Amino acid sequence: MSEHAEIARHFSNDFAEATLTVQREDGLHRHIEFAAPKSMNRLVLVTWPYNLLVAGSHGSYHFERYGQDTEDMFAWLRGLRVDADSWSSKLVNGHYSVREYDRDRLVGQVKERVAEAIRDDWAPHGLRAAVREEILDSHLLDNEGTALQLVSEFEHGVKYRSECSCGKGADHDDYSSAVCWNALTHKGKGDDHKVSIRRTAGFDFDDFTEWHIHKLGYHFVYQCHAVVWAIGQYDAARKAVAA
Repeated sequence: MSEHAEIARHFSNDFAEATLTVQREDGLHRHIEFAAPKSMNRLVLVTWPYNLLVAGSHGSYHFERYGQDTEDMFAWLRGLRVDADSWSSKLVNGHYSVREYDRDRLVGQVKERVAEAIRDDWAPHGLRAAVREEILDSHLLDNEGTALQLVSEFEHGVKYRSECSCGKGADHDDYSSAVCWNALTHKGKGDDHKVSIRRTAGFDFDDFTEWHIHKLGYHFVYQCHAVVWAIGQYDAARKAVAA
């Protein structure tokens, strides 16, 4: 079962027995509440033109969507299949406000990069063991900031070469040695001694800033399922009253 399906199941269990109370109903201005005493959960929906607030036990989220078909936000969501990822872009606070660091996704990215290097036959000897020891076995992966620091600082089997315009050069096991080569060893001066440094071998996670290591927060996904269910319950109650 996927994570989102599991969240949907949690919601269904929590609100299996819930009662609807209409606090206000004045055209597009609504305030409705659901109480589920057995699970100790509460759900609140408030609408006004082009706006919907869903609140309660699992947090508050404010949707705003201006369009010809969105003046009534219930009409926008009525009968839709939950698409929490797309809906997050309609939040007043933006989609990043409901995304959180996912340790498993970062670990997956690390393993994928290492596997690619090994498969393509350019991984330095001992790469997999080094990544396991320095990154994957670290307790620092639980925090996004420290996890990204581990990844950004990791290097294995890296070698550099200093080359001078005079033709001389040298290989180094670290960047600092390559930088210091001219001043401490070569001691070249003047226009005929311009030194450049290039990396010749090794592995690092040079693309980690492009990794997708975030997921939608549990409570936001929960409330997306809640709002679709609540609109259905509200519509059913109105039909019953009309009948």
